[in-house]
Amino acid sequence: MEKKRLNRNLSFLFFAVYWVFACYTPFLLLYLQDRRLSYIQIGIVLALNSAINILFQPLWGYLTDKYISIKRAAYISAIISALAVISFTLAHEFYGVMFSIVLFVIFQSGLLPLMDSLCYKIAHNYSNIKYGKIRLMGSAGYAFSSFFLGMIIARTSIDIIFYLYSLFSLFILLFLSKLNFREENTEQEKSKIQPLKVLKNTGFMIFLLSVTIGSISYGANNSYIGVLLQETGGSTQNLGLLWFIVAITEVPIFFVINRLIARIGSLNTYLLSLALFSIRFFLCTLWKNTSIIIMIQFLQGLTFPLFMAGGLDYLCSLVPVEARSFSISLMSALIFGLGALIGNLAGGIIIDFFSIFSLYRVIAAVSLVSLAVALTLRKRKPQKDTEASQKDH
Repeated sequence: MEKKRLNRNLSFLFFAVYWVFACYTPFLLLYLQDRRLSYIQIGIVLALNSAINILFQPLWGYLTDKYISIKRAAYISAIISALAVISFTLAHEFYGVMFSIVLFVIFQSGLLPLMDSLCYKIAHNYSNIKYGKIRLMGSAGYAFSSFFLGMIIARTSIDIIFYLYSLFSLFILLFLSKLNFREENTEQEKSKIQPLKVLKNTGFMIFLLSVTIGSISYGANNSYIGVLLQETGGSTQNLGLLWFIVAITEVPIFFVINRLIARIGSLNTYLLSLALFSIRFFLCTLWKNTSIIIMIQFLQGLTFPLFMAGGLDYLCSLVPVEARSFSISLMSALIFGLGALIGNLAGGIIIDFFSIFSLYRVIAAVSLVSLAVALTLRKRKPQKDTEASQKDH
């Protein structure tokens, strides 16, 4: 009964967290355009968003591995970001927007990697907890939130997203409070852990290099897919529908992802995602039709879940359990931080000087480079913590 309750509350927590994130991430570009920023300025703002993720996501992970509990850190992240997000409604020019980004993202950046770390930590002790089946609730929350918000924004104003972010954050706090489990290490034991030792693992560093390169494509797509939709005649309501499709197609794949990983292995799952990312982005360059662009986003279900679940599982096979929060946060910082930073800056420049379709040709090629780097990992011997990773399945 306790295991079922824990599974249910963790699922609802992921649903709430991703519902809240959909109040911000899919519509950030619309907000920046509403503030009449140029594409160069938008690229700078998005790059700043990424830079803060690079700096602070590993810090959140390091703190939870070495000093405080994941649950306590999640409370801090959720509460302060829910308050800081309101500052966006007061910002009306470039520097005000940059200030709001800094204030908000410092605290918001910790929440998603903390959720992944929390899930893997609980899964390590409870066999009925499966990351894929928990994470699919996050995709469902993101899908429905972005769909309804697209309609709400079309009838009100873009600033509504920030008030809703703050309001819905209450559900994160509610479901966090219902999670009752014991962390393996006490704060005294945590002080002896040295999570930075994972940086000496060559396989781990090669994997992170591939993740970073792949995330350049992923980050550019996330930031500028709204521009692609606009260039093909789409509207704000179309954008809400697009993000609904992007997220909802992940649900069935996350449901079966553990079986796929068990069948072909976590590394092969990750490699497959990179190949499919390249195909998906290239397809976006072939048609200048809103309906077709939206249809192509059904491939999200075959790309991001494989990338994230396969990548996280492979990462956990490379590092000891006590360093997982730092390692997962570092991977998250590279996906949503460094990779996205490069993608955002380069994307803004490519769009300004060439076109949105040129950008998608470039990111299709970049995904293949990431794949080439990751293929070198197939020649390396399995790492020591594979058993622990398999237990988490």
